[in-house]
Amino acid sequence: MAMRRIYALSLLLILSLFAFACGVVRTSPFGETSFILIPTSQEVAIGAATARKVESKEKLCKDPIVNQYVNWVGQRIASVSDRHDIKYHYKVIEKDELNAFALPGGWVYIYTGLLKKLKNEADLAFVLGHETGHIVGRHAIRRLQLIYGINFILSLTLSGKELSPVEEQVLKVLYQIVISGYSRKEEFEADTMGAYYAGKAGWNPVASIETIEILDSLIKFKPSGVEELFTDHPTNRKRIENLNRWIRTFPREWLRNPFNGERYREKVLRRLNGRDIKGGKEGPPGGVSSNRETGQRA
Repeated sequence: MAMRRIYALSLLLILSLFAFACGVVRTSPFGETSFILIPTSQEVAIGAATARKVESKEKLCKDPIVNQYVNWVGQRIASVSDRHDIKYHYKVIEKDELNAFALPGGWVYIYTGLLKKLKNEADLAFVLGHETGHIVGRHAIRRLQLIYGINFILSLTLSGKELSPVEEQVLKVLYQIVISGYSRKEEFEADTMGAYYAGKAGWNPVASIETIEILDSLIKFKPSGVEELFTDHPTNRKRIENLNRWIRTFPREWLRNPFNGERYREKVLRRLNGRDIKGGKEGPPGGVSSNRETGQRA
């Protein structure tokens, strides 16, 4: 009897270690790992199904130059990220909201309302890097894993456009998660990764602080004191403090990287504001001159 118990315990230990080894994945460029048992294929299926829902309800930007430019910046961020087992999609939603969000499996959306408020290409790189960080960190899939359990998520088929009521509910919950935002810890992580990926991809990571300052200037209600303890999201002041700490640890040469303000004005601001829109093709964003502009802030 004792031998059977020892054998059972040993088998359980081996299985537990095997599951742990298979489920531990890198979720940041700084060495953090997380226990994830949702396979990439299922994560991508969930993201794709949610993306179809988003794009059936939201109006995507029709300007090919803006779309290509945003995707070009995003793909540069993706190329230096810590996750290469998925394909990344960077898209623009035509709506005057100051927001961007990421879906599991590689989908990132940014609103034209936010694009109009950013000042330069480095700001955009940080925003897309922040959202890419949520995907690398698997923040949304970890939430779903916690809410519904692994077996339940694995039971979802999500194979076609006709989804079951249960699957519709899961996607609704996921959409609320990514739109409403994440915990303080997850937002800090995404900020840090956004600045890091922007710097690694060739933009000035200080733009991360500039971007938070822009957003802060547009927010009327700023919690302080005791109120901060009861907010789920970090205040912009705390986000800036966190970024300042991390940027000091980045390679010093990154601080000489450009912001590329004029290129951003040409490819985004003038077009979204109704000026300098040309009928013909201007070439893909990847064809943008590789010569860096100066590191002066726009």
